[in-house]
Amino acid sequence: MARASNAPARPARRRVPQQARSRRTRERILAAAVDCFEHHGYDDTTTAMIAARAGIGVGTLYGYFPDKRELLLTLFGLWSTELADVVLRGLDPERWAGGDVREHTRELIDTLFHMQTLRPGIQRVLWERYFKDPDFHAPFERVRERLRCAVVDFARAIGPAQLRDGLDVEGAALIVVNAVQWNAVHAYMHGTPAEIDAAARNTAEMVERFLFRD
Repeated sequence: MARASNAPARPARRRVPQQARSRRTRERILAAAVDCFEHHGYDDTTTAMIAARAGIGVGTLYGYFPDKRELLLTLFGLWSTELADVVLRGLDPERWAGGDVREHTRELIDTLFHMQTLRPGIQRVLWERYFKDPDFHAPFERVRERLRCAVVDFARAIGPAQLRDGLDVEGAALIVVNAVQWNAVHAYMHGTPAEIDAAARNTAEMVERFLFRD
């Protein structure tokens, strides 16, 4: 009869859950795609480059994304959602109720202008594809509609006592979203840090004069 061992049982080796491993691989692919698109542009970037940068085989990459276009669409969706989430948090009444609404508006616009630096270089590629590829329109339009609705809710929560007389809130919301977004993108792509700061201040002043009473 075999003698029982007195040695302590060795703990079972933990296996990394496949889903967690897959998420990490996907994140590595996206990070590698950002690096490649920034350094080589969209046209000169290949899936082989991205796979090599991510430290995986091309076949593994194709298990996550069928081509580089789908990769860029995913990055565009992530960036747009990130932008929208910052705005929605900033427009939450709990963030500004009881304070200076104009000051809060200025701070939020400044944040949006300086968010552009979170994706250096990649935005040039994203907007280039936006104007060339219709499939890039849908994620942008979905986010823009979320932002427009949030600005409408923000203006209505402020109330007519602080808004400019005769303001069409629905129309004004779209104008504000478009002005802030395009001014921020243009400043980031073409301006120095000082020029970006100035563009943020000027845009905030424009929005204040457009929305609020004197």
